Amino acid sequence: MKKDPNQQNNCGHRSRVREKFLKSLGSELHDYELLEILLFASNSRQDTKATAKKLINKFGDISSVINSDLETLRNIDGIGDAAIVQIKLISQIIRRILQKSLKNKALINNWQDLINYASHLLKDLKYEAFCVLFLDKKYHLLDEDFHSFYENDSISISPKLIAKKALSICASSVVLIHNHPNGNLQPSKQDILTTNNVAEILQKLEIKILDHLIISKEGHFSFRENCLV
Repeated sequence: MKKDPNQQNNCGHRSRVREKFLKSLGSELHDYELLEILLFASNSRQDTKATAKKLINKFGDISSVINSDLETLRNIDGIGDAAIVQIKLISQIIRRILQKSLKNKALINNWQDLINYASHLLKDLKYEAFCVLFLDKKYHLLDEDFHSFYENDSISISPKLIAKKALSICASSVVLIHNHPNGNLQPSKQDILTTNNVAEILQKLEIKILDHLIISKEGHFSFRENCLV
């Protein structure tokens, strides 16, 4: 039985791309080439270059692809559950690496690591989300709560629930984090009000708010640096 020449060409192309990766461990590859290799496992026969380029054209860069939401991915031709697993696997691996680095350090002295983690979690989301990091007396990460909000792009947070969780795990301080999908880094009146409401309840329990970070593709805004907490 004759082998399909297209399949032979595809195998040869994949070998060349892998060799190119190994020469620089990926540092010399374009974003679409890294995605192309990532998608090899989800499609053993077809050329994944076109799909990879389609993803970059849709989302703009590899970070946005990895952190994109499931529904948007599913609407892209050529992306099925197998490809989504590959893409989201990388996102979860990165998240766990960053999270582990936080747990092994006193965050008060390693603020950039916290910002890196927050940025990975939130900067590419198309909807507004809110995260609370709970820290112990030595400013190590104890736990986190993550909430997503798809309607009206508004955040509605219960300070009492944050306080309850902080008490239940003996947290001494918290860091509030949320994103602005529109890219604007300036806090809204509601952002400031939410922060003040949480601070008021936690203060009675002798739990500090170390900071409230707003994350977007443009960077971050710190309430602490701007004397708002």
